[in-house]
Amino acid sequence: MKKLMMLMIVFSMFMTVACSPKMIKGTNIEETPDSKEILTVFGYYLKGFKEQNPEIFLEYVSKDYYDTNGTDEADDDIDYDKLIEILNSDAYHSLEKVSITAIIKDLFFNEAGDKAELIYFYEVRFKMKSSVPTSEENAFIQPDGMTNHKVSENNKMKFIKEDGKWKIVSGL
Repeated sequence: MKKLMMLMIVFSMFMTVACSPKMIKGTNIEETPDSKEILTVFGYYLKGFKEQNPEIFLEYVSKDYYDTNGTDEADDDIDYDKLIEILNSDAYHSLEKVSITAIIKDLFFNEAGDKAELIYFYEVRFKMKSSVPTSEENAFIQPDGMTNHKVSENNKMKFIKEDGKWKIVSGL
């Protein structure tokens, strides 16, 4: 009886492991063609941002892109045209030594499977030319006139499936 009971326990453990979905390494996200494609798009975004080369990820941004920046004020909202303007601005290209680290937390799909939300934490570090004149009194400005910056927070990037491909519609 004990042998039969042990055999049943081992068999049920085997079936539990055998039936569990395959997860993307280092995450709790089920590995599916859609989840892999979304994380690939996200990877292109990170690479393009770090290299300050938006051409790397712009093909994955929907023309319907719209971001409220988490506020109710319309003056800080960003649509696709405004995004292109920002990515081509002198301010964006004046950033130096850009590094970005991201930790993926979760990925959710709607019931229809044509929309998704990627939840992640990011930290961006960069140097920027200071508008404040260099002086001995200001210890934050480097001798080269640059200041160090760090931005970190949780973010939500939204995706939509357009013509069979996942595109970013918010959250850059």
